[in-house]
Amino acid sequence: MAAKAIAIEIGYSLTKVCEVDYKAKTHKIYKSFTVSNGAEVVNDGALMPSQEYVEKLRSALAANHVKAKQVVFTMTSSRIASREVTIPFVKENRIADVVNANASDYFPVDLSQYQLAYTILGTIGEQKGSQQYKLLVMAVPTALLSGYYDLAKALKLEVAAIDYASNSIFQVVKDECAKGKHMIVKIDERSSLVMAVENSVLTFTRSVSYGVDEIIDTVMNTLCWGEVSTVEQAIRVLQRNDCIAMNESGDDAGSEEAAEKSAKDRAMEDVRDAVMPLVGGISRVIDYYASRASGEAIERILITGEGADFKGVGELLSREINMPVTVLKEAAGWNLMRNFKNECFSEYIACVGAAVAPLGFKQESEKRGKEKAKKEGGQKGTNWAPLAYSVFGVGLVAAAALAAVPMIGYAKLTKTNMELKSEAGSLEDIVPIYNEYVAVKSEHTMVEAMYGATESRNEELEEFLGELEDKLPSNVNVISLSSDAYEVTINMRVQTKDDAGEAVEQMRTFHSLVPEMVTVTSLVEEENEESGEHAVNFTVTAAYQAVGYEPAETDETENAENDGTDAAADDAPVTAE
Repeated sequence: MAAKAIAIEIGYSLTKVCEVDYKAKTHKIYKSFTVSNGAEVVNDGALMPSQEYVEKLRSALAANHVKAKQVVFTMTSSRIASREVTIPFVKENRIADVVNANASDYFPVDLSQYQLAYTILGTIGEQKGSQQYKLLVMAVPTALLSGYYDLAKALKLEVAAIDYASNSIFQVVKDECAKGKHMIVKIDERSSLVMAVENSVLTFTRSVSYGVDEIIDTVMNTLCWGEVSTVEQAIRVLQRNDCIAMNESGDDAGSEEAAEKSAKDRAMEDVRDAVMPLVGGISRVIDYYASRASGEAIERILITGEGADFKGVGELLSREINMPVTVLKEAAGWNLMRNFKNECFSEYIACVGAAVAPLGFKQESEKRGKEKAKKEGGQKGTNWAPLAYSVFGVGLVAAAALAAVPMIGYAKLTKTNMELKSEAGSLEDIVPIYNEYVAVKSEHTMVEAMYGATESRNEELEEFLGELEDKLPSNVNVISLSSDAYEVTINMRVQTKDDAGEAVEQMRTFHSLVPEMVTVTSLVEEENEESGEHAVNFTVTAAYQAVGYEPAETDETENAENDGTDAAADDAPVTAE
């Protein structure tokens, strides 16, 4: 029987707690409940538990008859740095050594203040000799971990592991996302997490600095859904009522009932206004991923977390990104509907996933303790007395020899050690600068993605019109022209079909158009019975080249330029000397 563990995710207002099987092949959730934090106990992942909070959490564990003694925490923080890296295809038990050896290249900070963990994203290359591992390496400040160890100690629990929320959710959905490309969005109180899973591999993770806290505050500040005084009550109101959808009632405004509905409409509009920054932030990250990803299109988008069950959030997000959005209710290998007794369980998904295969951030002191215990355990039960006596004898001889060696080398090493410690202390100021750099770079990438999404060929319509004026035969009359972000449609009139064919062929030389996608969609011949004049009306549809496209120079272009230079020289006037 698998050992049980307590999985805990601490949010800003609520703490989610589950009792689950730890690292078991079959997943079972025994208990799940939330605890109100009262005062704020976490700030961007840093835990500051008060005695009142500890007592409240201890009482909740006892009231729910939770007997497990091991605890697994999952956390989210913008202070956790992550990098996608590639390393040689070594044995899996050697990956940690390679990561630690190159850690200073991944994270140019004082790594003595950080703990590292990694997850394998996949392999690169098909041939055995040229394969490489693709890893997601994460560095968490040691200061973040100490708060969780202090809380576990106060609760008289043993820390089994500390996981990162993206990995926790991935462990739940990886079998569900075994085929195709999927997006998972975890909506929390003050931030949201957007992930991409392709063929059971976590390929993309981004954080959005918007959550549902403003939505909750808006509901708590109105009486339209009754008196709502706690965060838990506000969450249940948003889960069970249409607080976001617009009310299109047509009742007379003069009646008392209509006045009440009007007040509710205003409250719903306030909730919608609070939701839109969250929806906009998530949609921008999804657009950014879609614009950079290649291969198959996104198959589906699943939402989870505290805000996933709010009525109307999924519909607004679906309308914003023009893709279907569904709430994560089931996952392959997990019977969530049966295991959970709660009406809405999306807020527990990261919590239960933390106990499957956590990254295992550990305090340095605990790492050293486990390594020491492992060594001592390996020696237990073996009679090393004969060898010990031999080593002792050799040691006496060696000690006598070493006593004569001067202490100059030791003093030199001591001085070097002090200098290095002083240098390390002077470099600590670079940590906030680096964190600011990472944040600014992330914002810059986001802005670039937003700008890229607004670019279209319509901005270069003048270039196309210039080509049309310069290259279109003079016997072609343009009747009408319409253009959108992707293609242009032109109605033209000429005298013969040959003239029409010449015009189409000429348009296929335009730099601003894709030659293969310049097509004639209709062609009608007309003849004036009175004058006997013959005319051909035809419509051409052409697709624009991609934004920023520049035609490559060919040998023919260079020769043409050279010929033009020679011709200009031949045509130059000759003067008599």
